[in-house]
Amino acid sequence: MGMLQVVAAIIEREGRILICRRQPGQSHPLKWEFPGGKVESGESPAQALDRELTEELDIRAVVAEEITRYEYTYPGKNPILLIFLRVREFVGEPRNLIFHEMRWEPPQNLPAFDFLEGDRDFIRWRHLYTGRMATVKMADPAQNEFLAGLEAKGKRANHFFRIMANRPKVLEAFVPFYGAIMGPGAVDRRIKELIYLTCSYANRCAYCTAAHVAGGKKAGITDEEMQALQSEQDAGFSEPERAAIRYARELTRTADANTARDALLQHFNDEQVVEITLVAAMANFTNRFNNGLRLQPEG
Repeated sequence: MGMLQVVAAIIEREGRILICRRQPGQSHPLKWEFPGGKVESGESPAQALDRELTEELDIRAVVAEEITRYEYTYPGKNPILLIFLRVREFVGEPRNLIFHEMRWEPPQNLPAFDFLEGDRDFIRWRHLYTGRMATVKMADPAQNEFLAGLEAKGKRANHFFRIMANRPKVLEAFVPFYGAIMGPGAVDRRIKELIYLTCSYANRCAYCTAAHVAGGKKAGITDEEMQALQSEQDAGFSEPERAAIRYARELTRTADANTARDALLQHFNDEQVVEITLVAAMANFTNRFNNGLRLQPEG
């Protein structure tokens, strides 16, 4: 029997999020939470969300996209997998069918509410990425020819480049260095993207996750495989892929990877091991750069 999965709906409307308060007679009485509930046998997370929203609020989600997922263990309980899904469009008007109360709140207000313990990490994570950047401005492409050329080539604004352009020489050096690591080499693109996503999920880097979900799909990684990476369910990947994923995950968490290194060496030659390590190191560099400066995806 697998780990219990619980879905939570982040329902957005006009810049506010719907939050709900548990009844006094429930477990965790009067705690705030996001609507949702357990994924039943045979259901996908999206199907469970649709059922729960009908039962709790009398609405149907038109579009629900996964934001993040992570494990949480309440004291004395088995671990659960919390899956957060953004709902920007829905049919019907939310009605309170089971809660003590419900209300629409701006995202910046959420940390002030007494939420379920399992939701608090998400509140902190979301607050980080919806808050304004406190001190670091973005460079103006009109004032930096190299930055303007990068954005013209990419045909869009790039917040990462604009922030790094505060140190123009660093940006100029970073672009070819990143290309040398992530471009064609001894390891195929799919494995490189699996590694980058593994590190970005472990570090909960919203910016790199958004960028490499898109890159991963181009490299042939399916939505189901991305969900498996997030929940650390690696069985569906090939043995070499599993070795690379577990090495990248352990290197991210321990800065050493003593446990996973031997398995990596069984599947890859020296050149490939160096390249895999470079990809994981680059991912951790950009994850920390983005998280440290509260860098948000471009939309």
